[in-house]
Amino acid sequence: MKKIQDFYVDRNNSILESNRNLMNYIESFSNEKNLSELLHWISTKINVSQKSIRADVKKFIFEQFVNLRGKFNNSFSKSKIIFHSLKFLVMMIYIRFFSTREKNIIKSEVLVDDITKHTNPKRFERLNDLCDTTFVSNVKLNNKYKNFFFDKYKKCLIGDKIANSYIFFFTLFFKVLFYSIKIGCNLYPLILRIMLLYLKYETVFSNTKSKFLIQERHYNTSAIKNEIFHKHGGKISTSIQKNILQINGVGMYMNLDILFTLGKNTGSMVKKLGGDVKKLIPVGSLLMERELFIRPDKNEFFTYDILVFASNHNSNFHSGYNSYYEDYYLHFSWIKKISEEYPNFKIGIKLKAVLKDNKVKEIFLKSKNVDILVDKSSGWSDTYYLAQKARSLCTWSSTLGYEFIGINKECYFLDPGARNIGFLPNEDYLKKAKVTDYSNFRDKMIKCINGEVNYEILQDKEKFCMNSKNVSENILKYLRVNEGKF
Repeated sequence: MKKIQDFYVDRNNSILESNRNLMNYIESFSNEKNLSELLHWISTKINVSQKSIRADVKKFIFEQFVNLRGKFNNSFSKSKIIFHSLKFLVMMIYIRFFSTREKNIIKSEVLVDDITKHTNPKRFERLNDLCDTTFVSNVKLNNKYKNFFFDKYKKCLIGDKIANSYIFFFTLFFKVLFYSIKIGCNLYPLILRIMLLYLKYETVFSNTKSKFLIQERHYNTSAIKNEIFHKHGGKISTSIQKNILQINGVGMYMNLDILFTLGKNTGSMVKKLGGDVKKLIPVGSLLMERELFIRPDKNEFFTYDILVFASNHNSNFHSGYNSYYEDYYLHFSWIKKISEEYPNFKIGIKLKAVLKDNKVKEIFLKSKNVDILVDKSSGWSDTYYLAQKARSLCTWSSTLGYEFIGINKECYFLDPGARNIGFLPNEDYLKKAKVTDYSNFRDKMIKCINGEVNYEILQDKEKFCMNSKNVSENILKYLRVNEGKF
């Protein structure tokens, strides 16, 4: 088998072929004989199945792949063994030194995991009002939220059933060193990830007792987390679909009982992308529920002729093929062109944060009828109100496109060259929302601006996104009815 440092994919191929080659390699590497021996030993010591450990191994390996280069980063390089071995040892000693035997058990019906400084618990405001909810976070939350605060791996539990003795850590340290040298690959970052997942969730689920687990980001799910949750009495582990399932991106290697999807077809790629999900339940968008249907202030927003859902997109992560960014910037050139052909059109480009991409700035530098928009309202997204009022909508790859199609508002995905199948696979319902040449784009926008409705795309609206007015109620109802079925 080719060494992981030498593996690469040909970026001239389609993203589908690249993904297939990548997944095949990850599968082979995760089953390598020496690595399997190490994982088996760890499995027996931490009482987590080798199946779950290997699933998270695959996920971690994938996360080290750099799409823009078509190769893995240097985390696995033999030259990194000394540095990462010391980091591993220090981290394990730190965890053990600050560990505790004390439990502070918090009971609730629902446990919401993965709340960070970037993830606002207000997204679950309605769910919190509907049932007894605990939030697991690495930041301290407002007193209105019941909170289990997991602070930088301090106060991890010590117990007879938890493998975190100094003897275990030092034994593991030398075993990882032995197998790293034998395989010719730095395994310390990989094993550190496994141990951190194990220690965190043994601590979390020993201190929190809940029937249902909801994870805010489907791309942060974990087979180890899932297994430990059930081991401690949890009934159903779930996640909400927050984003389009991207090939070689945020759709890869999910592991949980239920994925609450945006629409009837938006989870169709889960298994093809290495996921292990028992059931897909379409419920709509939790974020749209809050930002459009619950938001109390009805501020007056400008009505744009064309509103573009955009983001600061220039990163190694997104690029799945050689001409990806060439296509990406070309779709902005289409926006520029239509603004020049129709100077009376008022066009808004909506981002979550201040525009940082200089190439995009340059494209619209002299555009007098194009506004670059960011949120002005504190604690709320202005995008949903802006989009609701806009006469036409378009995007490169934003999930907002799915959400608005779900409430009978057309949105078109601009795909110059028809190569962006990493975000938008060639499924029939998606083809209706794709625009692959400028003239078609211009015609679609003008028809929307003039009030013409494309029923061909809207008849499939529930495949994109269910109506999102009562997402929280529908999630809770489903969990309660199906409590004993997983």
